[in-house]
Amino acid sequence: MDKVVLLESSGLMPTLLPVIMRNQDTLELSDEQINAFRAWRKKNYTHMVNVMNEIIDKSVQFRVAALSPGITSDHLYGLQSDIQDLQRQLLKIKLSCRELVTTSFTETQWENFAFVVADNPKLASLMSQLASPDSEHIH
Repeated sequence: MDKVVLLESSGLMPTLLPVIMRNQDTLELSDEQINAFRAWRKKNYTHMVNVMNEIIDKSVQFRVAALSPGITSDHLYGLQSDIQDLQRQLLKIKLSCRELVTTSFTETQWENFAFVVADNPKLASLMSQLASPDSEHIH
């Protein structure tokens, strides 16, 4: 889980699923939503964590190789390309979760969600940015 959190700063949805599921009554999730979220997790979570671990491993390899005088720039470009491919795979997985949440939440559920995350400074800050009039460029 620490590794998931380490790489999760840009795509919160998959790690928000546990928060959503723990608060399913407050969020007034339908049985259909609950089943869809569970199915997403069953299908994607292990793969997502494996891709994150690969990114971490490749990043370490890159840092070590970058300090090795015998490593060519072409080799470093290759490693960087591998990392970027893995990051795209990870983004695709995260966006599938985002799609599921954003297309299934009702306006009331979004309001309830803002209440649920109010005690978490990072999440509350994100929610307040979404709600601010200056955030029109986000929509």
